[in-house]
Amino acid sequence: MDSQVYAQELNSFAFNFNRTDIDYISIETKERVVISKLYYALLHYYFMKYPNIVTSTGGQKHETILRILQKENDMEYRLFSKLKRLREWADYYPLNNTPFPLNIANLLHQVNRLLT
Repeated sequence: MDSQVYAQELNSFAFNFNRTDIDYISIETKERVVISKLYYALLHYYFMKYPNIVTSTGGQKHETILRILQKENDMEYRLFSKLKRLREWADYYPLNNTPFPLNIANLLHQVNRLLT
């Protein structure tokens, strides 16, 4: 599967998962899953957009994307940076509150607009 298809599938999953009512999952857990999928949708979108990053060695691919975006596109930089921080919170800090107010609908809209 190529990065573009995977990015679209992750984005679709996040959108549909957010709309699904699941009684046994808290709203916060649902938001954490959506954030993680949106972040990885963007990551794979950038792997498609900047293929040299995929083939590079080392573990700094996420930071490399941030540096490129910081120079090229401030709006995308802010979105990717915010999602990166939120994804870290979502995946690694289950006992902490969100680092800033969440607007899941807005994040879904911004990522979808970028990917389509």
